[in-house]
Amino acid sequence: MTGRTRSRQRYLSASAVKLHLTLFIGGGGCLLAGWFELTRALDGREVAWVYAFEWPFFALIGGVLWWRLLHAPRADTKVEPSSAPLLEPSAGSEPVSQAAPDRGLLAWQDYLARLYAADPPGSPPTR
Repeated sequence: MTGRTRSRQRYLSASAVKLHLTLFIGGGGCLLAGWFELTRALDGREVAWVYAFEWPFFALIGGVLWWRLLHAPRADTKVEPSSAPLLEPSAGSEPVSQAAPDRGLLAWQDYLARLYAADPPGSPPTR
């Protein structure tokens, strides 16, 4: 697949068109709201100055999110495995056995079993 075909698929796929429409409607609405608040601020409403800068900032955030979602790795693309070497155990360490039970986990499970026996879920409390 050539770069041009891949680029066309990225920008013209169904999910990309939905992103474009969302950016157009949402970003345009934010810019329109910013213009509205700017006109109110220029008419003397001091609090509108905050909103006059806030709405375009929201449009900017929407544009950044649009860009990141558009260029996110797709689920149908293959990801190459990392060629980083695996960590080797140090000379003084002992290998951890996967079959060794975790005492903390066993104690927690025992505690939960005692709680369940004393007050089973789904029934009214006996206290």
